[in-house]
Amino acid sequence: MAKYGSQCTDEMLLDLIQQEDDRTAFAKLYDRYWKMLIDMVGKRGLSMESAEEIVQNVFVDLYLRRKSIKVNSLEAYLRAAVKYQLYKTYRAQQVHNNYVSSAIYTEQTQPLTPDKALETKQLQEEISRTTEKMSSVCRDVFLLSRIDQLSNQDIAYKLGISLSMVRKHITKSMNIMRAQFKGYPINLILACMLFF
Repeated sequence: MAKYGSQCTDEMLLDLIQQEDDRTAFAKLYDRYWKMLIDMVGKRGLSMESAEEIVQNVFVDLYLRRKSIKVNSLEAYLRAAVKYQLYKTYRAQQVHNNYVSSAIYTEQTQPLTPDKALETKQLQEEISRTTEKMSSVCRDVFLLSRIDQLSNQDIAYKLGISLSMVRKHITKSMNIMRAQFKGYPINLILACMLFF
């Protein structure tokens, strides 16, 4: 097909996508920029799975917004979109890290009375028992998500299950934990989960 040849510019491909919903043109753009964008994300020290997820999100967003998007340079647009996705990823990680640090700091700076030490130990044991009651896949998803802080995509890849199954098991495991530990301060639960 001559219209998809190497001489076909980004603008021509984007026009085909916008005017005709041409999926072959979209695939051509994807092939043209996928590796470059993965390399760009990879230089930031993220795992290959995280890099692929970020780049995939950029292309999904491009496809969803294909009718309204106006760009002077598609490459510049894609680079900026990747930087924005990286920012969102780092920001979410920073918020999580700050929350965990705050929870741990609060637990460490308050004097640990014998009663508090006993309560913490009992809570850790109860968390362990509760996770042991989960099915093996549910438990693995829960621990990889909440303890190792892996993305859903990374968990799906690591365990060889679908993304929808990962989401289902996270929801299920969190419902189990919420039901089991009603009334406990969230920072205590989080700190105990990190160290049990």
